[in-house]
Amino acid sequence: MQPDPGRDNPDPRSPVQPPPSRVPYLLAAAAIAVALWGIQQARIQDIAPDNHRVEPSAVRTPPKKTDLLQIFSANDYPAEAQSKGEQGTAQAKLTVDTAGRVSDCMLIRRTGSRSLDEATCRILKKRARFKPARDSQGRAITDSVVTPPITWRLAD
Repeated sequence: MQPDPGRDNPDPRSPVQPPPSRVPYLLAAAAIAVALWGIQQARIQDIAPDNHRVEPSAVRTPPKKTDLLQIFSANDYPAEAQSKGEQGTAQAKLTVDTAGRVSDCMLIRRTGSRSLDEATCRILKKRARFKPARDSQGRAITDSVVTPPITWRLAD
C-alpha cells in the first residue's frame, strides 16, 4: 500500500484541515522571553550603585574605605542617641565638588535614628576630602561617591 500523495497537501477548499504548526508561536515566545530578560538585566545594572564604575570621560580616584571610616571617632557619637541607646548603620551617596569637598550628602541607608543620620552627613561634609575627578581634558569635575557602611555602635 502506497501513501496517498494528496494527504500531506490537503485541498484548501476542504472543511477538514490539519492543525496549524505551533513552532512560530514557540519561537516568538522564546524571543520575547530573551528580550524581557535583557531589559531586566539592564535595569538591574542601572539600579546597582555605581561607586565602582569608571566613567570613560572621567578619571576617578575613589577614596580608600578606611580613609572615610577614620574621620569618625567615639567622641562624635551624638549625646541624644547615646542617652537613648540608639545604634545603627548608615551609608551615604556624596556629591564631591571640583575642589574635592563634599557639597551634598544623601543617605541611601539610614540608621533609624535621626541624630545618628544627621551626624553622619554633618561629619562627612565637614571632614571628608577627595581627589577631584577629572574629565578627558584633565579639568576637575563634580562627581559622586558612595561611602562604605558607617556603623554607629555604643561601647559595651
